Order: sequence, then structure tokens, then C-alpha cells
Amino acid sequence: MRAETPTLRPRLAIAAALACVGAFASMLAMPAGHAAPEPEAQAPIGLPQGYTRWTHVKSGLIPAGHPAFASYGGLHHIYANETALAGYRKGEFADGSVLAYDLFETRTTPDGSIDQGPRRHVDVMVKDARRYAATGGWGYAEFAAGASQDRLSQPQRAGCAACHEHRKAQGYVFSELQD
Repeated sequence: MRAETPTLRPRLAIAAALACVGAFASMLAMPAGHAAPEPEAQAPIGLPQGYTRWTHVKSGLIPAGHPAFASYGGLHHIYANETALAGYRKGEFADGSVLAYDLFETRTTPDGSIDQGPRRHVDVMVKDARRYAATGGWGYAEFAAGASQDRLSQPQRAGCAACHEHRKAQGYVFSELQD
């Protein structure tokens, strides 16, 4: 295996994200009776309070014209609690790790710069190897802007898990801690 260059990393992350969006879209398009198997129903994941005060892992922009724009277009910030932060550093995420993906619309200001707009949604990953054994130890949730109740269906959660399966070697996590 050859070493990864720093300029190749963003391309690999984008390719992995596109694979995820494609896998999710194909799941939604599956005819009745042909859907991916649903994981067992789990107790709901709550929106973590104060996640914006956790460690900021990174930010990114998915611009108009990008294949993932309809669902994930805009400016996103990724936050990690202390347990997840240790997981990034060790390369292995322990139970209790929580990641929050905070997605905002963007808007162009009169001077032509791009600014953060209203929140679109918050995605959350919670590591609990026993509770989420069927999905690599991670549970998934998504909260609409201003909502405190997870809006994902069981098939959508299965889509999240299927997408993140491509990152098994990285602990099922797409983001990497920036130095």
C-alpha cells in the first residue's frame, strides 16, 4: 500500500462521502420487499447539549453543483466529545464517543464573500459497542434545525451504517483530526 499524500486525503474523503450518498440514495430507491435489513430498534439518541463547546474537529463546504448538495450542501462543522477526541488520536473510538456534524446553509454577502446561514440539521454518531453491535458499534441520529427528536427511520439508520462501513479501518468515521 502506498503512502497517502496530504493533497490526496481531501479527494479520498470526498469520494467516500459520494459513495455514502450513493448508497443512501440507492437504499431509498429500493422497491418494497428489497430494502436492506433493518437493525433492531434502539432507544432513541438525544441531541447532545452543548456540543458546540466540544472540540472542533474540522469544517468543510459542500457547494452547489456537488452531487451531495441536495442533502448535505452548505457549511458543516464537526465536533467531538472528549472520548471521541481520544479516539481520533488513538485511531480507535471507545464507547461513549459522540460526534456531531452541524450543517448550515450558506449565503453570499453583498461584498461577494460566503457566510454561514441558517442551520439545516445536526447529525450525531454515538459509540456503544453492545447497543449498536450490528452497525459497527455506532448509532446514528439526525435532528432537523431547532428539533430535539431524531427524525431518522430504521432504514435510514441502516443506510448510515452501510455508508460508514466503507470507513471501518478508520473506526467507521469519515473525518480526521486536523493538526
